[in-house]
Amino acid sequence: MRKEQVRRLLWVVWPAFLVAGIAEAVFFTIFDPFDLHFFGAPLELSREAIYTMGFFGFWGMGIAASALTVFFEHPPADAGAETDGDRP
Repeated sequence: MRKEQVRRLLWVVWPAFLVAGIAEAVFFTIFDPFDLHFFGAPLELSREAIYTMGFFGFWGMGIAASALTVFFEHPPADAGAETDGDRP
């Protein structure tokens, strides 16, 4: 991978990791893992498994949000569009 690609990957993954940790702490402070239901059926997993699934779920949502931010932050010049200097 190029250095710029690695940097952008870290811009996406690291903030998402931090937010996932905070989101998991807040969520599971409010909700008990054994009170959660999936499509009406209780989750028959250990607390640690539910915490782990919750963390990776929050991390995935954070990665999606950060990836969209990085995607939309590209100026038009990066996408091959004309810039303000090219306009008459």
